[in-house]
Amino acid sequence: MKHLLSILFIFILSFSSKAQQNLVPNPSFEDTVYCPNATNQIDACQHWLNFGNSPDYFNACDPTGLNVPNSSFGFQYAHSGNGMAGIYAYRKPFAPSGPNYREFIGAQLNSPCIIGTKYFVSFYINYADVLGIAIDKLGINLSTVSFDSCCKPPLTNSALLYTDSILKDSLLWVRLETSFIADSAYKYLEIGNFFDDANTDTLHLITLYDAAYYYIDDVCITTDSLYNQTWTGIIKNSTQQNIKIYPNPTNSIVNLEANNLFDEIELINFTGTSVLKEEIVPSKRYTFVLPYSIENGLYLIKIKIKNAFSIHKLIVQF
Repeated sequence: MKHLLSILFIFILSFSSKAQQNLVPNPSFEDTVYCPNATNQIDACQHWLNFGNSPDYFNACDPTGLNVPNSSFGFQYAHSGNGMAGIYAYRKPFAPSGPNYREFIGAQLNSPCIIGTKYFVSFYINYADVLGIAIDKLGINLSTVSFDSCCKPPLTNSALLYTDSILKDSLLWVRLETSFIADSAYKYLEIGNFFDDANTDTLHLITLYDAAYYYIDDVCITTDSLYNQTWTGIIKNSTQQNIKIYPNPTNSIVNLEANNLFDEIELINFTGTSVLKEEIVPSKRYTFVLPYSIENGLYLIKIKIKNAFSIHKLIVQF
């Protein structure tokens, strides 16, 4: 009987481990083949491939325009860790590379999908506002074959998962998620805009510019719904940390409360400039006063918790 229970216990542990496995290799874009030093180097990120035109890789190791968070495409921290990908998801039809210009990234799954099995999918997107256009329809697809820069995924005006609203928040990351039952032994995933120009809604935020560019991070495909729901990459998100920031909007004082001890805060303006940075005695509560010279607008509060960072939006309004 004891022997039978031992076998059953090992089987349960094995099944649980497999159920929680993320099928996406290097899902947070952390592992590098080499440090990127130019655009069109998604191959610098281990396991990730160029599935169309010239997608980019960003990492904190690069001291120039591919740096995280100081990218030439717009200041932004990775959703987690030090790496993230970036793609052109749209260009105006009359642009030199238009119409229907798209960039795609892809990866081979750790193991093929099993037909008839239910999978849960999620990933994070952030809008890089320097190129002036925001769009909808950015998403993810699966395939049984690989693509490359000359043989891009077709624009079928459909995708396994995509946003049906225009993504224009350049401060915080947006999470997309869905589930599906595999009808094929899918081996590859692709991320990009699979809709043509006629079926992509656009918002022109800077009139003179002609493109929509987005950052990608923390991709998950798993058979475990709980694993997918709690998957946030290397850094825990604000919900899990249960961080409270009030009042928000504020005109002078900011109060912070968290479940865990934090020991550093930083206030960053929209251009990526640090306007306040304080190291504090580890605490679950802290109050600080806004600098006298601060202006109205949107800011990020970066909070260090257990050697990781949690980033939140703050509105300053006098």
